[in-house]
Amino acid sequence: MSPNESAHRPVFVAETLSFLNPRDGGAYADCSCGHGYFAERLAQCIGPTGRLLCLDIDAEAVTATARRLDRFGERCTVVRGSYVDLPAIAAANGFGKLGGIVIDAGCTSREQLMNPALGLSFRVDGELNMKLDPSAPGPPARELIATLSGRELAALFRGAGESARTARVIASAIERSRARAPLTRTTELAQLVEGAVDAAGLRRGTRHPATRVFLSLRNAVNRELPALEEGIHAAVASLREGGRLCVLTYFGTEHALVRQTCRALERRCTCPPGLPVCACGRESVVRRLVRDPLSPSVREVDANESARSARLHIVERTTTPM
Repeated sequence: MSPNESAHRPVFVAETLSFLNPRDGGAYADCSCGHGYFAERLAQCIGPTGRLLCLDIDAEAVTATARRLDRFGERCTVVRGSYVDLPAIAAANGFGKLGGIVIDAGCTSREQLMNPALGLSFRVDGELNMKLDPSAPGPPARELIATLSGRELAALFRGAGESARTARVIASAIERSRARAPLTRTTELAQLVEGAVDAAGLRRGTRHPATRVFLSLRNAVNRELPALEEGIHAAVASLREGGRLCVLTYFGTEHALVRQTCRALERRCTCPPGLPVCACGRESVVRRLVRDPLSPSVREVDANESARSARLHIVERTTTPM
């Protein structure tokens, strides 16, 4: 096992496999496969007649996953693409309805984090890029840092769970710094954030002060929240009756978005309260298998620090067409 393999630990592996209950001969999808760590476990469960479709928007991750799964032969198909397009990608690769789907909203492997060209980590010096798909529209992180107003930056950081006061302090520090010279490097931004938070006496706990700043920028650059909502609908449309979708989220806005989306898909009648009889005829498209998302065990957090904020949402497809 390489150092990278030992360092990267997928979250909720046992729980996700338990709820998906992968079977020999079934068809499944890992829609954010990263470097294939969870996909490898899933491929081991589906037998020689099963099929697994793996997606990622990062070309390097797709190559790494294909290499990792090569020993499974034709049972695994690895494609570069977004889970937003899952129905079309599945059909193009000969998949029918799927028995189980995984979406890891925070699936950023150690290899991706440590890649200076991507600029995802405050611990590795690189250009402030963060675009997992270079061909996707939209600016890289350095342009957001350069062009967003202080108010917009603070709102962005708050969306990733930063406190209002800390977000304002960081945004103000960025405004002052970029007035002197552009902020273009990851470690430069990280040091600026750390200095501003410490100077204001706002550091809390052991987490690096730039954690939520980098998370918010990555989400904005890659449009991760809009894609996540679209991806859940695409995944549900791709499930067979009784098929299950597991979604992993890592911060407050993600948790809320997935809860709201799953509740909306589960909701039945949407008629105004005053109507004596339902006129819409709406039925649930999914049913939630856990009313509240699962939190990691103390043992998992002790073994894997990245699991501390993770939540697992699980829904099952009903017979209602979308």
